[in-house]
Amino acid sequence: MKNSTISVKIVASFLLLTAGLLLPSQASNIPVQVAQQPNCKSPQTTLDMNVCSSQEFQAADRKLNQVYQQLQPKLNSKQKQRLIVAQRSWLKFRDESCNYEMGQFEGGTLAASTYGYCRARVTQERVKDLERYLQQASL
Repeated sequence: MKNSTISVKIVASFLLLTAGLLLPSQASNIPVQVAQQPNCKSPQTTLDMNVCSSQEFQAADRKLNQVYQQLQPKLNSKQKQRLIVAQRSWLKFRDESCNYEMGQFEGGTLAASTYGYCRARVTQERVKDLERYLQQASL
């Protein structure tokens, strides 16, 4: 849901830009709005909440992957395999848990942002776990 909202904004922006390039004489009559970044400390619209939750999740996911990649070379092969299995199980848990949270708003406008914020929060917690594993592996 959140990806489709972002995709729609990207496609709409592309179409406006393309119209301006293909029809320069008529393009001056088309108002072009530059999308502003929402205030994610206090999002005001559903679209803002969707964008902010997506950004928050993407940042958490990047951090998760960074710490995971740092941890991998510090583990022996048996522990690496255990981590891979644990991470796959955790991903399934995260997504199913957030599906549950989103369910309270199913069909409503808050469903997508609830899912996004949940995935961000749960991922941030997993980052803390992996950082702890990384500290232990570095001893």
